[in-house]
Amino acid sequence: MPIEQHRIQSLSALEFKARQVVEGFLAGLHKSPFHGFSVEFAEHRAYNQGESTRHMDWKLYARTDKLFVKRYEEETNLRCQLVVDASSSMYYPA
Repeated sequence: MPIEQHRIQSLSALEFKARQVVEGFLAGLHKSPFHGFSVEFAEHRAYNQGESTRHMDWKLYARTDKLFVKRYEEETNLRCQLVVDASSSMYYPA
């Protein structure tokens, strides 16, 4: 049963939050608790010998004389389904 447009617009002020955090395999607009390499910087981590120098922070090395790697927030896609009970038993006068 399709929902009327004005009812959909009335839901725009609601904020939905996930009950649990899961790791995704695709990049997207939603932050993940897992660290990866994307656009948004998260923190520095000490460099371990043998790992890639691709994300080395050379400016920090120049200031501290210690090697650090930049870590970034990983982004994932969010897939969800919204079920709305619009039956008369759910009616509550405002």
